[in-house]
Amino acid sequence: MRFTAIDIETTGLSPKKEKIIEIGAVRYEDGVRTAEFSTLVHLQNAELPERITALTGITEEMLKDAPKETDAMRSLLHFLDGEQVLLGHNIPFDYSFLKAAAERMGEVFEYQGIDTLALARQCRPELQSRTLTAMCEEYAITTECAHRAEEDAVAAAKLYFHLWERFSETHAAHFLPRPLEYRPKKAEPATKRQCSYLKALIDAHEPALVPDYENLTKSEASRLIDKLLSKYGRSI
Repeated sequence: MRFTAIDIETTGLSPKKEKIIEIGAVRYEDGVRTAEFSTLVHLQNAELPERITALTGITEEMLKDAPKETDAMRSLLHFLDGEQVLLGHNIPFDYSFLKAAAERMGEVFEYQGIDTLALARQCRPELQSRTLTAMCEEYAITTECAHRAEEDAVAAAKLYFHLWERFSETHAAHFLPRPLEYRPKKAEPATKRQCSYLKALIDAHEPALVPDYENLTKSEASRLIDKLLSKYGRSI
């Protein structure tokens, strides 16, 4: 089987409002890594939030001379030429940003996908956490730079192979690629409970982070909470 594992880093969670800052993609054919693509993406008319630098290690200085979004996307599309299947952990998130970026430049971006997060939920429902970090710990998958695009793409591919080896016969249908779709949703504001929990996590682990709680959406709060939990665990 052939697929391309893909991951992105972004300035936030909304494909319409936020920007891609890094893209990593690694092609696999019959379980063998055959090609890779990686690029940082220049931030045009936007600032890099401190919380993103804290989570990824990516700085504005690193992005200063990086390709603009249009050039980065053209390079990615060239790399993906002939590809049909994208794989990632919560691949709908990555796809939504890449689809929105492709649409901004008038390009088609239609693929099938395999979501290792969905696979983990189906195959390992007993686990308390199925973030990529938690699944890497479960299967002793080592990464040098968590929350960097190419490293996370490789980690997702390794997780897929572990799950395939153990569960492909009993959960065969869940390993099949499915068409990826991007449908913009109306953003719901973060709940008071989310904001309270997020604030407690930030106060305990990342006091330099200062989210805009008044404009924080439900999905943004959820993803930021997940990132902090995957990095520091559940203790506050």
